[in-house]
Amino acid sequence: MEIRRVKNRSLNEEVKEALYRYIKSMDIQKNNKLPREEALAEMLGVSRITIRRSLTELSHEGVIFRKHGIGTFVNADALQIKITFNPAQEFEKLIRNSGYKAEVELVNIEIKLAGYNGSNKLQIDPEDEVVIVEKVFYADGNPAIYCIDRFPRKLIEGDISPNDIKLSIFEFLKAKAGKIVTRDIVEISTAMVTEDDKLAAYMNSVKPKAFLVFESVNFDQDNNPVFYDTEYYDTDLIRFSSCRQKDIY
Repeated sequence: MEIRRVKNRSLNEEVKEALYRYIKSMDIQKNNKLPREEALAEMLGVSRITIRRSLTELSHEGVIFRKHGIGTFVNADALQIKITFNPAQEFEKLIRNSGYKAEVELVNIEIKLAGYNGSNKLQIDPEDEVVIVEKVFYADGNPAIYCIDRFPRKLIEGDISPNDIKLSIFEFLKAKAGKIVTRDIVEISTAMVTEDDKLAAYMNSVKPKAFLVFESVNFDQDNNPVFYDTEYYDTDLIRFSSCRQKDIY
């Protein structure tokens, strides 16, 4: 595989993705050892520091492991994982990585006052308005993820078009507000949904069912909260895996 130079050397994520593509192209049954940092830096046209930073992140995610004095190696088991908790993925990409055709439906947009909870999460005044966007993401035509995004109305000048907001919330905020989401803080729980719940109607659930729930606050490039969301996953369709590193004492 030809490994392409990175266009913007300041984008660590692009370097990391390029390394991951390179790793996926390797025949790890024959050789799972990566080239030296100097060689990778030359192939990508970036500094060794940038390469080292990206390799460190891949190591934390379990994709690679290092043997002191020997080299850096690919973890074949980690490459079998389709969906991970970290890094976070956009829903449509997540669904495609699960092996399904992805579609999205915008089911509701409304504007409300932030209130105590919203103001606390977004660090705004309780009387400030927030835009609430509800979407359902489908996997091969079956509802797989229900998501509620909430962001300050004052971030967006002018009207908010349903066609615009149907896009990824990350792309929307980047295009309309210049906000680039770089990280989030997630709380994970479960929720039992009954046939009387609104969620049950959106997710075509005709009987009580447990959903995996992510509640997250998302931060921009200046470390300011820009939106918070609640995500409901049907684990019959979407399952997460994790390759965790262990503390060695």
